[in-house]
Amino acid sequence: MDACRAEILEEFESELHATGNALSTDPNAVRQALMTGQYVLDDVAATLRAGKVQVSELYKFHAWEVGTSRAASGVHPKASLEAGSLFFRSALTHLARQIAAGSDHPTDVFALVAAGMEESLSRRVREASESYHGFLLNEVQQAQEEERRRIARDLHDRIGHGVSVAHQQLALSELHRSTDPARAAIKIGVAQQAIQEAMEQLRQITSELHPQVPVKSLEKALLGFLEAIEDDGVSVGLEVNGDESWAEPRVLDESFLIIREATRNALTHGEPSVILIRVDIAPHELQAFVQDNGRGFEPTRARSRGVGLASMRERAELLGGRLAITSDPGSGCRVDLSIPLKRQTREPDEL
Repeated sequence: MDACRAEILEEFESELHATGNALSTDPNAVRQALMTGQYVLDDVAATLRAGKVQVSELYKFHAWEVGTSRAASGVHPKASLEAGSLFFRSALTHLARQIAAGSDHPTDVFALVAAGMEESLSRRVREASESYHGFLLNEVQQAQEEERRRIARDLHDRIGHGVSVAHQQLALSELHRSTDPARAAIKIGVAQQAIQEAMEQLRQITSELHPQVPVKSLEKALLGFLEAIEDDGVSVGLEVNGDESWAEPRVLDESFLIIREATRNALTHGEPSVILIRVDIAPHELQAFVQDNGRGFEPTRARSRGVGLASMRERAELLGGRLAITSDPGSGCRVDLSIPLKRQTREPDEL
């Protein structure tokens, strides 16, 4: 066994590359395959010493790592089975020569070696297959959880927004109904429009379409939002600087939802008299903040404030950005957003 171990492993690695096996393109996969070969040969040696098939129970740990690694790198189990077959043929050929040259009972020894090698390989294949499928099941579960979080974000940020605007406008219309009927009628009109938009958003979500027409202008979208939530008791300042074409449509879309949610949170929970919104768009980064002078809150207890803050953070992180919230009770709140931007390819006629 020791005399031909190096030759077996060397030939096995050579065959992996020669046959174009998928494992051969990944140095880590090749290392794992050779390690598996070492362990199988150890089991064969133990089988010869004991005179019956022996497989170390430690095979489970290595096989589990192999299966998980294959699944994570996208290598189909077929490649592992082909590699196992290559190893079996190579090892059995070399061992048969050694047995023929040095054994008094070559047939019995050969049968024992073949049985030991087959058992060791088959156990490892089964264990690796279980871990492979277990990894994929976890991936499916995580994808489902992420999809549920996405749906929760969209329902909260898109449908919830429309319902909130409608509720606010109806309350204002009731307030002005006796003193200013014309103004009350306008508020009812805004509420009706908000409800219609929410219904359209809901139809799009349930039809698995994109839940919102992409934002073409972040500044115009924010102005439209501020007009819809007009509140006589709150002064809102908006400033957008830079060239919006430096940001991809998806970045503008998600940034709008984050800024809108931060502003709505300030109005709903903060009871401010002033809200300042600023967006700076540079070629490499979009930065924005929403600051209010309301009652503030304790950031460590932010999770108790519903899904809004979690939704904003998730949207920022999905774009590779970050969200920072600064607040103290009685001192207002500031939400800072930072998103890295990819350089946009310029059209030929712009060069």
